[in-house]
Amino acid sequence: MTARHTDAAPIALHLNGEALQTAGTTLAELLAERGYDTTRAMACAVNQHFVPRANWADHRLQPGDAIEVVSPVVGG
Repeated sequence: MTARHTDAAPIALHLNGEALQTAGTTLAELLAERGYDTTRAMACAVNQHFVPRANWADHRLQPGDAIEVVSPVVGG
């Protein structure tokens, strides 16, 4: 298990167009912090580049990143 360094300064970034700061250092940590249910169907892109679900825990966030999270919508 990897320990997260909690004394690090928050990272400023954008999530779905909203400016925010996060203590998370990876995409997976950000999603958990923001309350996303990652067991559901969704996709993520960082700076317009798709990040496969298998890489979320390893994808390190950088200040200024623009993250888009999309989920399929059912209905018509």
